Amino acid sequence: MGRAVLAVSCGLLLIVTGLALAADFRGIASRHFELARRVVRPIGLGGRTRRADERLRDRFILFDRAFGVLMVLLGVVALTGGGYLFALHA
Repeated sequence: MGRAVLAVSCGLLLIVTGLALAADFRGIASRHFELARRVVRPIGLGGRTRRADERLRDRFILFDRAFGVLMVLLGVVALTGGGYLFALHA
């Protein structure tokens, strides 16, 4: 019974987090990019232009959103598995 509760709760957590990333809820992907940029600084800033920085930001946000979709799919799988485990105990 404990594994079923864990699977359902993890599934719900993955779905909620994935939806927030995929929908870019309150600019979470943009803030994630800014935080990553502060932590990992690019090497060789001399030749970078503003347009190159914007493309890098856009690709990063696109990756975050795609990762959010994958998290939702994994959450659905975990939720289905948890429901199956609940059905076995009923």
